[in-house]
Amino acid sequence: MLKPVRASKAGSLTGNRAPLVVDLCSGMGGISLAAQQLGMKVLSGVDIEPAATRTYQHNFPNATAITGSVSTSSVIQQCKELIAQSRQGYQPTIVVSGPPCQGFSIAGPRDPNDPRNQILLVVARSIVVLKPRCAIIENVARILDDNHSDRLEELSRVLTGGGFYVNEVILNAEYYGVPQRRKRAFFLISRKAVSDHRLQCEFEKRRRKSLTVIDVLDDLPEPRIRPDRYSELSEEFAIKNHFAMQHSERVQEKIAAIPQGSGPMSYRKLHPNRTSNTLISGHRAPPAHYSQSRSITVREAMRLQGFPDEFEVCGPFGSQMGQVTNAVPPPLAKVALEVLCEVAGVELG
Repeated sequence: MLKPVRASKAGSLTGNRAPLVVDLCSGMGGISLAAQQLGMKVLSGVDIEPAATRTYQHNFPNATAITGSVSTSSVIQQCKELIAQSRQGYQPTIVVSGPPCQGFSIAGPRDPNDPRNQILLVVARSIVVLKPRCAIIENVARILDDNHSDRLEELSRVLTGGGFYVNEVILNAEYYGVPQRRKRAFFLISRKAVSDHRLQCEFEKRRRKSLTVIDVLDDLPEPRIRPDRYSELSEEFAIKNHFAMQHSERVQEKIAAIPQGSGPMSYRKLHPNRTSNTLISGHRAPPAHYSQSRSITVREAMRLQGFPDEFEVCGPFGSQMGQVTNAVPPPLAKVALEVLCEVAGVELG
């Protein structure tokens, strides 16, 4: 199983050595959790969704969760002030971001004119304003397709104009401690030039043996059926966010008849001895459990994303699965941040 790491616990860097982190389009905080596990000091998470910032504030009590758009100048100014107030002596700043991906994703409309695609450039401009030592932007692998080339050229122009070098890399989460086939693009942004070959070598030496679904789900007890009224973080329940949906008998029979590792998109059944397919949000139901006739719980989805059990999702039950499936898997983000800091000359403990 995944070993839990409390989200409020810092790593080995302290005082004026710990890098300061601002998370733009933070969602529930997957990249921020990775940064904190590496010993960085997370200052702020910005997201337009109130449920996401509620989750963020709960799990990062010492950070400032800001509900608002990164396109709002006052929001970026607040981040800039937090950096100025928090910096003690020599402390590099790192900006991390996972902008909305629905306009680029294969699971979405893939419309080059989707207004959510504009956020990518807004984040780039915000990085230039905040002047960090380095930064990282995560998105779906499809963002590197040819039909988005104009937008990517503009992204590069904005960042190079601000004094940064930009490298692109596609990583598959299943090779970095996540039991899920999930390809993602990362833009590594630094004040130093670095070759693609060096990055390839850095990521190659950090690859790990793939985990399977059963590796991370097998020790969880069978979940209770979600009550009509409940507090999602109630102390009554030892394992938070572990409620099953109330399926009809017909749906349960349908799920029971699906072979492991197959089925329609709406109820694709997990295979215990394989990695999961990419978890997605939206109108499609989450995958079905490999041995129980039900959809997976929010907690099970979190384990498939690499979140520790101490990390808890807040907000309406209907929003929780979307928060989880939209998140950047922390183990993958941790590797990407490690490599970024290595090539950018940022010290980690």
